[in-house]
Amino acid sequence: MKVNIVFAILIIFQPYLSFTQPPVNRYTVNLFPNITETTNVLFSTNVPRPNPGGGFYETITGYPLNVDEFSTTPINLYMNIFQPTGDTLKKRPVIIISFGGGFVAGSKDHWSIRLMAQELAKRGFVTAVIDYRLGMNIFDEELSKRAVYRGVQDARSAVRFFKANAAGTNSYRIDPNNIYIGGHSAGAFLATHNAYLDMESERPASTYVWPQGCGFLDLSTCYCPDQLCLDCVGNNQAYSGHAKAIFSLAGAVGDVAYMQSAANPKLVMFHSEDDDTVPYNNGDPFSGITWIVVGDDLPTVYGSLPMSARANTIGLANQFFSYTNRGHSVHEETSSTLYPDIIPGISNWFFLQLLKPVTHIITGKTKVCNSTPIQTYATQSGLANYYQWQIIGGSFINMHPSQPFVTVQWSPEAPVKSLSLTPYSVHDAKGDQTIINITMSSAFQNNWTSNVDGMWNASSNWSIGYIPESCHNVIFPAQIIPITVTVPQNQQYQIKSINVGNKVTVKISSPTQLIIQN
Repeated sequence: MKVNIVFAILIIFQPYLSFTQPPVNRYTVNLFPNITETTNVLFSTNVPRPNPGGGFYETITGYPLNVDEFSTTPINLYMNIFQPTGDTLKKRPVIIISFGGGFVAGSKDHWSIRLMAQELAKRGFVTAVIDYRLGMNIFDEELSKRAVYRGVQDARSAVRFFKANAAGTNSYRIDPNNIYIGGHSAGAFLATHNAYLDMESERPASTYVWPQGCGFLDLSTCYCPDQLCLDCVGNNQAYSGHAKAIFSLAGAVGDVAYMQSAANPKLVMFHSEDDDTVPYNNGDPFSGITWIVVGDDLPTVYGSLPMSARANTIGLANQFFSYTNRGHSVHEETSSTLYPDIIPGISNWFFLQLLKPVTHIITGKTKVCNSTPIQTYATQSGLANYYQWQIIGGSFINMHPSQPFVTVQWSPEAPVKSLSLTPYSVHDAKGDQTIINITMSSAFQNNWTSNVDGMWNASSNWSIGYIPESCHNVIFPAQIIPITVTVPQNQQYQIKSINVGNKVTVKISSPTQLIIQN
């Protein structure tokens, strides 16, 4: 009859046992063979872009590298969004990716930027490639900082777009608390400054009202308008445009002092020592060509090496992929392929640092009396969304993957008995498996471990880790200084045997019962 009851219970809980398991290794392997792209999604409207200033260099290059900061045209900005085809997860992390081009060239359609977005989406992320405003004055060190600040504002507007969407229809099914940003070269500048230039006091002076020479032979002075606060340009300004973490491909930051504490966004960097466009260490950008065009008119920036050193100093989690011979295109192996370590380097970093659930400890009895085969085990609550329990040498009586506890029935005859747990986060990120091994017996030795007075029902005082049970041979070792162990009143305890050493008193007050089986 007992077997029939257990069988009936298992039948009742069969729907729970077949609960759909999250995909294995999401974010660390390509789980989705196809992606779905939504093109030209408007995320920022009527943002002021500086107009070309003309002159010799703009004429021969066609690039806006001598812009009039005091003269602007309102434009709209767009992004392309990539999602894993067929994915049903309701809460997904987002990676925003920005192109390079020295703030004077490039677009969201650059092949390697798109390829990164597609490959990361195949691993389970929602990704987006974004436009940002181009135009720079490379002939003035202070004015050139305005180009970076503009781009940072636009990247923050992209972050805000996803936060606003999540607060509304959440049509992209994203987690607004896990929005990351990265890019290559100038696009990496947007990421690093999104992460670390995050206070009004850190704004370069030239991003406020600032003079710019204009007119014939600069005989008069024009004034550049205030670029306003970080989240004061673009749409959805009620939200913060600060990303949670970043990746940087051949990027730099204007000042490592912007990186202030271990609580700053975590970062993963890729940079090659032979990069002659953005310094690996510190110096002026475009070191290989600036002497031809602009002399020494660009500000000193700090590349991945000093950024990593600064992060280590302040205890900020970071990973630095350093190379010697990849040049500035640190991620592009050929004209159409990425180096094989780029996508895993980015996705694994975000997975390990931000998405993977913490290792879960299983609490419960590992030494089980033959007479009490039914046991309950539990783990931390609220730290995972799905609990994959597995058992050897027993069966589940009560188990639901959404609950952090199970009830099992162990089989005394089974040669191996174990219980394992693999947690999954709300993002379907797989955690490490925890395993406990179970021993069953008709007799265990359970020693008192304290040398001071104590209570019988204090689990920490017993060698097995919990208070004595019906199959326990209880031993109180002899003491140098007398101690008293008090059995709580109005309780009943059963043990197999008891051995009380010298200078130990076991105090039992009526109506407490201590029943010895032998």
